[in-house]
Amino acid sequence: MNARRRSIEVLQRAIAATGALAAVLLLAAPASGQIRDYGESPGFAVASGRVTFQRYCASCHGANALGDGNVAQYLRIPPANLTLLAANSENGEFPEEQVYEYIDGRRPVAGHGTREMPVWGEVFQSTLAMQPTTEEDGETRAGRMIYQLVEYVRSIQVTE
Repeated sequence: MNARRRSIEVLQRAIAATGALAAVLLLAAPASGQIRDYGESPGFAVASGRVTFQRYCASCHGANALGDGNVAQYLRIPPANLTLLAANSENGEFPEEQVYEYIDGRRPVAGHGTREMPVWGEVFQSTLAMQPTTEEDGETRAGRMIYQLVEYVRSIQVTE
């Protein structure tokens, strides 16, 4: 049995045994509509997110996030132009929570249909878990990387 499955089973038993644990977990989670703040300066988060974007996302979304990466022509569903997310949202605001959830990919996002994009939350979490260089676990470090990607994508929004 792998470590992830073992962890899930232990967590499930703990939640089943006590409702208090579930309440604590809910209180510790970010409120709906906001993603976790890792206490980084905006400039650092954006710069780190840009590096991650160029490494993991640019092949599909393009170096400038316009949806024109080298791999885009081979995909059944074209990658999104990420510079227009705010302009195309219902209220004209950057949809940070939806962007975070879509990049993470471990929770389905209503209205997106089938998923062409990799489930980056799992990729980052499993990759980083094998590189124990800080006190943060792989899950927390994956969340930080996704947060940085969201901040980078926020920084490249254009208004029409």
